[in-house]
Amino acid sequence: MKISILCEGRLNKGIENELCDIYIKRTLSLKQSGILNLEIKNKPNKTNNNKNIKNLILDENGKHMSTMDLVDTIKTLNNNRIEFLNFFIGKPEGLSEDYSEYEKISLSKMTLPHSLARVILCEQIYRCATILTNHPYHKS
Repeated sequence: MKISILCEGRLNKGIENELCDIYIKRTLSLKQSGILNLEIKNKPNKTNNNKNIKNLILDENGKHMSTMDLVDTIKTLNNNRIEFLNFFIGKPEGLSEDYSEYEKISLSKMTLPHSLARVILCEQIYRCATILTNHPYHKS
């Protein structure tokens, strides 16, 4: 499965991007996880809602997911041969297009700056990959 984090607005350069890059490299090193690619892209375009794509929107009012919920989601999508998992992150005022048909999830009950939300999401995807491959990172 290929995972994309699709962000509206500026992707400021800084330590947050470096941290994301570290987690992306670590994730992609775990080939047995089923995650073939992980990338962060600017300016998301609304994607077709076909059967090979799962779209999730990060929203403070979305469904709260634990790490194990995300592991189960990735595992189920892999088992169902879903090719793409897209996470959408909007501007502070939200996404510019109507994405109401997509499932909304929340990383935290706290309000997070988007650059930090990207880091947390990248880390959680890496953590999922370690759980899926029985890597000891999750237990440390």
